[in-house]
Amino acid sequence: MVIEPHDLLKIEAKHLISHSPIPDWAIQALSMASYVVVRRANAPEEQIAIGIRGKARSERFGAFIPADAFIHQIKPEHLAEISLWEHKQSPVFFSLKIASEILEKHKIVWGPGGSVGFELATGLETVTSWSDLDIVVRAPKPIPVNIAAQIVNEMKSCPARVDIQAETPAGSFSLLEYANGSATMLLKTKYGPLLCEDPWEIRMNKPIEKLVR
Repeated sequence: MVIEPHDLLKIEAKHLISHSPIPDWAIQALSMASYVVVRRANAPEEQIAIGIRGKARSERFGAFIPADAFIHQIKPEHLAEISLWEHKQSPVFFSLKIASEILEKHKIVWGPGGSVGFELATGLETVTSWSDLDIVVRAPKPIPVNIAAQIVNEMKSCPARVDIQAETPAGSFSLLEYANGSATMLLKTKYGPLLCEDPWEIRMNKPIEKLVR
């Protein structure tokens, strides 16, 4: 499978590559759940940019691993297929149930990201009562603006705040911003943020020269 941002990779800490000291909390976090998240970054050749999650929101550490060093890969959409949230009791997981019905109705390929995806993948409790629901939508082809607006409007029924990121071949953008009909959109790419009119027309064959500063 292709390695993409938001994917979760099971690794061994010995394979970490970092240009700065790895904090103790990061090693401890990997001992509790040996999964890291793929970052959106321009990694050196034959390496994958990854991020380690700690217990606190401030505990995030970016590093790299060799491209062939992970043990197992979980994509957000894989987590959506098996409905692991059915028996979890919290506003966030109740929101996930609602969101799944909305997105499946619109035939959107999607999956949970952030703390929700991490908990579902690892079994480690990372979701709190104030957690947002992060959703990754696969959008290899343009999504009609009216469909995006319908999805955003229907998501208002969720008790938790929902943040939907649409993933194109070039990067990701906020579905809310797109649904609002913005003339220009902020596209997150592996080379940095880019303002563009159409996120599906951008090609990432080489580094972008005009980035948002």
